[in-house]
Amino acid sequence: MTKRQLFLQHLAQTSETPLLLEIERGEGVYLYDYQGKSYLDLISGISVSSIGHCHPAVVAAIHAQSSRYLHTMVYGEYVLTPQVALATYLTAQLPASLSSVYFVNSGAEATEGAMKLAKRATGRAEIVACRYAYHGSTQGAASLMSPTDFTQPYYPLLPGIKHIEFNCLTCLERISTKQQQ
Repeated sequence: MTKRQLFLQHLAQTSETPLLLEIERGEGVYLYDYQGKSYLDLISGISVSSIGHCHPAVVAAIHAQSSRYLHTMVYGEYVLTPQVALATYLTAQLPASLSSVYFVNSGAEATEGAMKLAKRATGRAEIVACRYAYHGSTQGAASLMSPTDFTQPYYPLLPGIKHIEFNCLTCLERISTKQQQ
């Protein structure tokens, strides 16, 4: 079996027509296939590679960190120097009322955390999201999406979600002050 056939057989497809580019490596803003053809990576790994692939400073930092340890318990149990340094830097950029950060590993997990933080901070029962925005593939993040082309097969989703249009000031009037019960 070819690599493409194995890909189609063993990896869940996220679209009906995957690009099927066989990428061998990335460098800077380009991805390269096994024949050396370059592709300008305008997606940047969904923004995680926004400074380019294999940036020497990033590769050096990964190498330095991986020679110490790769992954440990992340839920605030261990004091990890890189984690403390980043948290200290980030909280210095925030208002005093926001004095801690919660590190996550994906956009969907960040969306879920933001939903919980919004409910906790406001005490409100409803969440407002913009139409045509992608928030992630978890149940809660998918609940924020509209239209429902992607989410319909997973109903019922979370209740209490309202949708507004981007850049619509009058739509902001739909934001409820209804408190959780």
